[in-house]
Amino acid sequence: MTINWQDALAVYFIAGTQDIQPNEELIDVLEEALKAGATCFQYREKGTGSMTNPDERLDMARRCQEVCKRYDVPFIINDDIDLAIEVQADALHVGQSDTPIAETLDYVAPFGIEVGLSTNNLLQYQKAAEIDGVAYVGVGPIFPTQSKSDAQPTVGLSLLAEIDQLDKRKPAVAIGGISLANIYQVADYEVSGVALISAITQSKNRKQTIQAFRKALKK
Repeated sequence: MTINWQDALAVYFIAGTQDIQPNEELIDVLEEALKAGATCFQYREKGTGSMTNPDERLDMARRCQEVCKRYDVPFIINDDIDLAIEVQADALHVGQSDTPIAETLDYVAPFGIEVGLSTNNLLQYQKAAEIDGVAYVGVGPIFPTQSKSDAQPTVGLSLLAEIDQLDKRKPAVAIGGISLANIYQVADYEVSGVALISAITQSKNRKQTIQAFRKALKK
């Protein structure tokens, strides 16, 4: 799959089984989100309530990947190089504290897997923008979030403002506590899109929610 990340990052859905409400299944929520207009999906099986059995995680990853293929959207694996290679994911997303980015890029390059990198400050973003193998950059958390127990300190909208002033930039997705209540604040900046967990998994009307995000971002 040839990915235009500028478009693919618009409504970036992130979830694992731990994020899904008790009366629902991840596969069904994913299908509903993609049908409603989510533009990519990151499978992130991490934290309290997540699956720990490797075989179960592999099976779930493959099932999610099949749904993504049907809707022709990128399928991304969070922070698990071996799983990304096993399923031949479109991309792997890693953080600053994971395997050094140079090693990650060398490891996945032969498999044609693209890489996204999380950043939490301007220097991290600038370094990421200089790395040829980094396809896109995550920026945040913009607002406080309850979805990630391992989230970095909140950076606020000021980091987006600083990034907008840079000459060299990569496609960027804002993440962390983004909701319909604050999306228009984020949309004032030149981000490619927003990454969402609870805004989608806890929504009572996912079609309406996702379309509202896309409208705010003019995507």
